[in-house]
Amino acid sequence: MYLDHVLERSPALCQAALEMHQKGLIPANTWVIDLDAIAQNAAALAKAARAEGLTTYLMSKQHNRNPYINAIALAQGLHKIVAVDATCCLHAARYGLPLGHAGHLNQIPKHQMAQVVAMRPEVITIYNAEHARWIDQAAAELGITQDLLIRVYAPGDVFFDGQEGGFSEAEIPALVAALKAMPNVRLIGVTAFPCLRYNETATEQVEITPNMHTIIRAAEQLRALGIEVLQINAPGNTSSADMALLKRYGATHVEPGNALLGTVPNNAFRNDLAERTAFVYISEISHFYAGRAYAYGGGVYHTAYGDKIEGLVGANWQDARNNRVEYRHDVHQDIDYHMQFEPAPGQRCQIGDSVLCAYRTQMHMTRSYVVPISGLAAGLPWLHYIFDNANNALDKDFNPVSPALVCKDIAALIRD
Repeated sequence: MYLDHVLERSPALCQAALEMHQKGLIPANTWVIDLDAIAQNAAALAKAARAEGLTTYLMSKQHNRNPYINAIALAQGLHKIVAVDATCCLHAARYGLPLGHAGHLNQIPKHQMAQVVAMRPEVITIYNAEHARWIDQAAAELGITQDLLIRVYAPGDVFFDGQEGGFSEAEIPALVAALKAMPNVRLIGVTAFPCLRYNETATEQVEITPNMHTIIRAAEQLRALGIEVLQINAPGNTSSADMALLKRYGATHVEPGNALLGTVPNNAFRNDLAERTAFVYISEISHFYAGRAYAYGGGVYHTAYGDKIEGLVGANWQDARNNRVEYRHDVHQDIDYHMQFEPAPGQRCQIGDSVLCAYRTQMHMTRSYVVPISGLAAGLPWLHYIFDNANNALDKDFNPVSPALVCKDIAALIRD
């Protein structure tokens, strides 16, 4: 369980988050991020990637594209941002962060293409020739050449539901011919997702997917057609422990995401990994009904790995650390207005108490606030703005503040 992991390796984060909530410094339904842990995790990822000659694109959706987290991670040696969709591109631009990879897993929509190409991403992934033509047109208007990756699949490859798409291996020759007629794009590589997965019967075992073998074959086919393959991009479950495996199978670029937060599946089961869980979720007991405690929701999002959720409940850290309640996984809700917990007999659970949880998440899919804090390693936690779920930094009245002010504070934090 991620809660046990974060209690063992980051107890100061748990205490600081709960105390900030009880003091009214942060609201219920908030992800609290330890920037010191982010820096350590990013440094471990960058070091492992450098050792294997791999380039890293940072996947930022898991932490809702927060600029503090992104900037701190890049300052530790990760290369550039990978945008899972057009929104990620816009948020990177808003806070002046370099864009490395766009168009995967979501293609860039037609009428946003010119704006994204103008951001000068290193590569854009395409699933079809239509998107290549839109990119070519946008690049021509800017007088540049845009590098492309193609997403390739074959029978037996692994997709998550709703994330299918790309070119079959058989389509590659015709595609190459079509791209050669577009003067402002250049095909330089291949990608797929996921290229690594955790064995469902042995959670601690990571393995190469068929997708990885597919893109290696596709790269060989491109070379035979006269294409200089500069990038074999192999995203999915990337952590520092897996860099050598990816390199051995032919990857040149990787895209760590959950590893930066310390929530790859193995973080729920092992405490010997370089990355440690860097965030907790804070809510508050709202009311009781039928023997259950209801906490404010908005952040319920978890997956199969280590997904038993428990909460620590109390009005102070001393009480909460020994007061565990279990989340009701059997309660299905279309909208998570509340989290339902079932206190064990004799446990104290009062209205207004803080509830602290830790579980694997995708913060961009929640309605939660995000609060980055620094200084935990020195025992001096400092809150750097509350961000809403649209990634706006907020003032004390919860009104948006200028991105320029945020960037100024980030620069000072990195400099110091």
